[in-house]
Amino acid sequence: MTNSKQLLVNLIKQEESLQILPQAPLLSSQQARWDSIGMFYYRHPAHSTTEHYLTHHVIAIAYNQFHLKVRKDGKSRNQLVDNGLIQLTPAHLSQCLSWDREGEFLILTLCPKFVEKVAYESVKRNVELIPQFSIIDPIIQHTAEALKAEIEEGCKTGRLFSESAATMLAVRLLQVYATCKPLIKTYPDGFAKNKLQVAIDYINTHLDQDIKLADIAELVGVSQYYFCHLFKQSVSITPHKYLTQQRIERAKLLLKNQELSIAEIAQECGFTDQSHLTKHFKRLVGITPKAMRSQ
Repeated sequence: MTNSKQLLVNLIKQEESLQILPQAPLLSSQQARWDSIGMFYYRHPAHSTTEHYLTHHVIAIAYNQFHLKVRKDGKSRNQLVDNGLIQLTPAHLSQCLSWDREGEFLILTLCPKFVEKVAYESVKRNVELIPQFSIIDPIIQHTAEALKAEIEEGCKTGRLFSESAATMLAVRLLQVYATCKPLIKTYPDGFAKNKLQVAIDYINTHLDQDIKLADIAELVGVSQYYFCHLFKQSVSITPHKYLTQQRIERAKLLLKNQELSIAEIAQECGFTDQSHLTKHFKRLVGITPKAMRSQ
């Protein structure tokens, strides 16, 4: 429960983050249309924060070595932080921090209501996340790196990617760092064929749009997590990778139409611009769209 006398900070809002952090982030997901998850990359000089509460669940990943003093919910630690070390601070938990030299770190924020929804879909009740002072978690690290790369490349991939990442990250936190571990059902055969076809048809019909994970999951009547899990089990790749592949397949067909420019084809296939199409086309096909058209 948040003490009304203490500072409540939403790190997604820069004016609020500057109440506890000395500088704005070097990279931020603020310009992206991400609803459930945020990503912020900082490089800060030595600093001490006031005691505060956070509106979101926060995962902080260190990118260099520094000494950190931290107090979470009355429990204190004094530790040497190194590259890859992770801290988890649940929303509305009191904390204060100080570090002795320049600290480079990445922060992921998860909306508590989103995590509650994922938890309820799994265990039919609310669960609490347990604060973590010093953990190594390759799954969290990999997800963070993928989100950071997405921001560095201009947030061109779309919401299906960020929503899938948020869902998998929420499930990871619930499975490993919660008071009550969710029971994740397994379905060895994946999606029923009719539901899989509905999902595939929806994706192929909306290739030129910014597809939302929640919309497809609702269409086939499963949670976002189970949609990601069952889709990959059935198709062998994630929904986001399947979407990219199908966009490239459509681009290959449209390249046969000489009246369409490559920029127009990129738009028709749901890519943000010609360079975005070219990057994925060359990665998946081996040559650029221009080279294929000239063959």
